[in-house]
Amino acid sequence: MYHLIRNPVPNQSMEYNDNRISLYVGQYGRCGVTNVPLEIGDMEVHHKIPKKLGGSDEYNNLIFVRKDVHKLIHAVEEQTIQTYLQKLNLDKDGLDKINKLRKLVGNDEIVA
Repeated sequence: MYHLIRNPVPNQSMEYNDNRISLYVGQYGRCGVTNVPLEIGDMEVHHKIPKKLGGSDEYNNLIFVRKDVHKLIHAVEEQTIQTYLQKLNLDKDGLDKINKLRKLVGNDEIVA
């Protein structure tokens, strides 16, 4: 958490940076999809509804995820999707969470 406090994300709002710290605490330092402990260099905040689609930096619109999870949420190429599915080895619950997040950004669900 010390790292998050000392390293705000440039070009993001104060609300975003404050909520990022709160999210980390609220998620017990774990990925919101895989439940794996987050590590510096392998964690990103995802906007559930993208700002370009009217989303905000509010706490309820953000989720902390691992980098590979974030890439899978936004991936559209089948080969890229398959690569991240293999890397992440998601269970049904994880895939359901990914698909909910993918739908919110306008991407198709992944059918396993």
